[in-house]
Amino acid sequence: VACGDSGAGDSRATGGSGGSGGGTMECSAGSPPSCDDPCPRGSDSECGSGTFCLNGVCSYQCATDADCGPSSWCNVMSGRCIPNTGTGGTGGTGNTGGGNSCQSVTITPTRSTPNVMFLVDQSGSMPWGLDGDSNPPPGEPSRWEAAHTAITGVVSELDSIVRFGLTTYQSANGGTTPDQCPIFDTQVNFAMDNFGTINTSYDAKFPGGEDTPTGDSIDVLVDTIKASAPPATGPTIIVLATDGAPDSCENPDPNPTTQAQTEAVEAAARAHAMDIDVFVLWVGVLSDTDIEIHLQDVANAGVNDFPTDPDATFWVGESANGLETAFRNIIGENISCDIQMDKRFENTDKACAEGDVRLTTALGTESLSCPGEWIPKQGVDGEPDVIELVGDACATFKTEASTFSATFPCGAIVVD
Repeated sequence: VACGDSGAGDSRATGGSGGSGGGTMECSAGSPPSCDDPCPRGSDSECGSGTFCLNGVCSYQCATDADCGPSSWCNVMSGRCIPNTGTGGTGGTGNTGGGNSCQSVTITPTRSTPNVMFLVDQSGSMPWGLDGDSNPPPGEPSRWEAAHTAITGVVSELDSIVRFGLTTYQSANGGTTPDQCPIFDTQVNFAMDNFGTINTSYDAKFPGGEDTPTGDSIDVLVDTIKASAPPATGPTIIVLATDGAPDSCENPDPNPTTQAQTEAVEAAARAHAMDIDVFVLWVGVLSDTDIEIHLQDVANAGVNDFPTDPDATFWVGESANGLETAFRNIIGENISCDIQMDKRFENTDKACAEGDVRLTTALGTESLSCPGEWIPKQGVDGEPDVIELVGDACATFKTEASTFSATFPCGAIVVD
């Protein structure tokens, strides 16, 4: 029975409830916009959200679970009532009888949670203005203050979906023994909901160190992270925020700085080789071509297996807002929109057409469309299958605390 514009209102058509798989709703002013549109190829893709193709016409059985029978649920994206029990397909949770019946399957998704360690230069030039003035005008933030504002702003908004940590580094003229360089005045370990600790610890220390042992600091920090590794539910990265040419513990006042620059590049490459990528952010106005070349080298080494590839991004924050934007971009690149599943897709076309995928934020629950807002992807070489969020759904997922649910009909998911 196809939809017909009977003008009889949004009532259920005769011929059985949607839950039995036979009835459709009559098209009316309250129906999905595509109800009664033609679908001459017989494909659901010809119909808009909330409808499916039936006998050449876009139709729908339900708009909510209440429109279906007691043993069915409503896939609001396709407008279909999906039986909880039926025949054929792959066995699902709650199987009964002779192994030939199945139910819809609700998967347990796993969100990727990145581990982000800020490594912040605490050398004597960080109290300078963003424009390089050693005495910033009243009311203008210093480099240290601008970085502090940007980092705490990002952490306060994202610490429910990212594990953040903070380390500040400097040296007192290189020190006289290895344990005196580098100096980590502030060390906050990775944790969720870490804004309070980071904000308090950050405020407790101020710049004033003499030197910038960047390479040494990356090496020591990587060793520290590896000794007490955070959960491997997402990538672990270092976000380096610095405002000066590097020096080293063994040579705190190099002239030229070539060797210290090489050490910083090699340290970033070693971190990357140990699965800790290094992202580089310059704090303040950048007008030195040699420093720009060096930052590019560190950026390349920090994320590439072949450090000569000139395609890695490094960021420059010339204002407090610019710094915060840069931090957000770096972190956003490391928040995956792939939702790892605990089961395998059996039929991705069926999963896309009939799956009920929902994202819940502080604004409410939204049912997502496939392929417009999510895509089923089968893993290769033993990797798990994933639901990939795309478009606005991905952007929301990266910036807001959210929960995620997905239910699929028989035949879409492999159930052990």
